[in-house]
Amino acid sequence: MFEILLNQNVCMYVMIVCGCIGLTGRAVMSSYLARLAKAAERMGTTRKKPLMEMRRRYEDITSLDVNIHDTAAFVDKYIDRLKIGFIPINVWNGFVKNMGVAAAGTGIFAAAYQYYVVGDGVETLKMLGCGLATCIVLVAAHNQWNCEWHMRTLRDSARNYLGNSLANRLKKEEEKQTTKQDTVEAMAACSETDENDRIKRKAKPARKAQRSDKSDYDALLDGIMKKMLADG
Repeated sequence: MFEILLNQNVCMYVMIVCGCIGLTGRAVMSSYLARLAKAAERMGTTRKKPLMEMRRRYEDITSLDVNIHDTAAFVDKYIDRLKIGFIPINVWNGFVKNMGVAAAGTGIFAAAYQYYVVGDGVETLKMLGCGLATCIVLVAAHNQWNCEWHMRTLRDSARNYLGNSLANRLKKEEEKQTTKQDTVEAMAACSETDENDRIKRKAKPARKAQRSDKSDYDALLDGIMKKMLADG
């Protein structure tokens, strides 16, 4: 059975397919992370759903008067949840790396079978060469499309925005809200004081009028008494 597979170059096709899948997967992941890293540099206005969710969650927690002391851990938690389609980014990265392992394993197995069982040295070198070439291409793609660099840039940009720009903006908004509330309370207290003064000023003439009426009544009573005494 293995001889049939070897004669039909199935192992070589497997290595080539693994290389193509690894290249494509690496390119897709690098492009996805590069776009996110670029969007994170303007995280305050970005429309990328993962970054918007991270920003909104940070604002919600801060609005509850809960201080986020470890911004790095907060960012790492959401970045680890990133998905390409429905596949988590960590699973995708592991799958791409395993393509190199599959290509190398297939090449070594085919070369060992050709050498020890079939005894064909030329085919052995061909299988080893194909496996080695596939691994070299995948390593070159890994270096060219450096996903780790994009991931680090994404983390740093998100941490800088949340820990500095957004945190300071939310703090200033809270201070403005507090100042506005204090101003409203002070104006309400002043209005209450003015109303009390107005009521007091309005009550003073009434008391004066009452004292004036009492004085006139006393004067009239004195006049009547004096007249009665004079007539007597």
